[in-house]
Amino acid sequence: MKQISKYLEDKRFIQWVFEPDDELEAWWKAKEMDFPDERENIHLARRILQKLQTHDKELSDDEKILLFTRILKQVEEHHRQNKTRRIIFGIMRYAAVAVSFFTIGSLLFYEKDNFNPQFATFEITEPVSEEEAILVRPGGENIYLGEKRSHIEHRQDGHVIINDDVIESAASPEKGIPEMNQLIIPWGKTSEVILPDGTRVHLNAGSRLVYPEFFVDKVREVFLVGEAFFDVEHDQEKPFIVQTTDIRIRVLGTRFNVSAYPADNIIETVLAEGKVRLELNNTGLFSETTDISPGQLAAFHRTERSFKMKEVDVQHYTLWTEGLIEFESTDLSRVVKRLERYFNIRFRYRDPLLGGVKISGKLELTDKREIVLENVARAGSVKISQVGENFFEISR
Repeated sequence: MKQISKYLEDKRFIQWVFEPDDELEAWWKAKEMDFPDERENIHLARRILQKLQTHDKELSDDEKILLFTRILKQVEEHHRQNKTRRIIFGIMRYAAVAVSFFTIGSLLFYEKDNFNPQFATFEITEPVSEEEAILVRPGGENIYLGEKRSHIEHRQDGHVIINDDVIESAASPEKGIPEMNQLIIPWGKTSEVILPDGTRVHLNAGSRLVYPEFFVDKVREVFLVGEAFFDVEHDQEKPFIVQTTDIRIRVLGTRFNVSAYPADNIIETVLAEGKVRLELNNTGLFSETTDISPGQLAAFHRTERSFKMKEVDVQHYTLWTEGLIEFESTDLSRVVKRLERYFNIRFRYRDPLLGGVKISGKLELTDKREIVLENVARAGSVKISQVGENFFEISR
């Protein structure tokens, strides 16, 4: 068991975490150098305290003690689950630690969930209907986009340009609390949207993007269901966050692709440029972050609740923004799934094993549907037969 209790009780340590100065920084760095075996304990204790959030609410002494008791109990539970020795704390010891902790003057709350509640009321399903793409404006106004590939631009003056048509914003830009837009792109359609900060988002078929009229506070945050490529406008003071149902992606200015369809068991984040940090939702004190570098893919497995990293050819994951699909030794089932979303069609296999056929090549999605399907059939040495208006069968 990592002996971190002595750091959670140490006022000097807590001040170093929350109110650092040159003297404290030098003292604790020297501590790490002099006692290398304690470095891991110091880092763990520091990470725990950093996962606490400051609020202005006043609590009674009893409430403070109860709050910190719960925090330390979670520390125990975490280590017990990992089959390590327990921290030895009785309830009176908890109380003593809590009283000592709160004499610093900062009231700290455990931040249990980093999911932005502003997004809680929005649908998290894939928009699969054959209807037009829709921009749902603040107040509930629905604007039907019409084009197979629509274009939306939110200007800083509050105006919105939709497929060359100008629409005035109902609210004054940069004033008050921003209301949310929801861009809904069904299967068979795509869209490009320029957000109020200049960030460009390419939204793939079967996707939703929720974003504010303007960005305020210390972050720029949007909510994604489906797939999108982000070209984020750099702002050192306001990190850009893409929130999904399971993970959140934090950047400053970069280019990356996220595939987070609810029907898929894996969320894929591929970095083209810059740096990206990933973290899980609903993880409590011990949330770990995962950083990825250009050319890497981070695959989050929803059932395993873990990330797996690998080097990839970024173009395989981003060319869809140009109307292309490139693949190499890819399962036919994965290529077919992309085609279903892009063309709003369905496939079935006469033999389920055909979904595992490996194929390589590049598809021009701007070609006619029939030509694209012929190319897929040729690459996989299979037959693709139309058995309904938007229904196809794959066989040998």
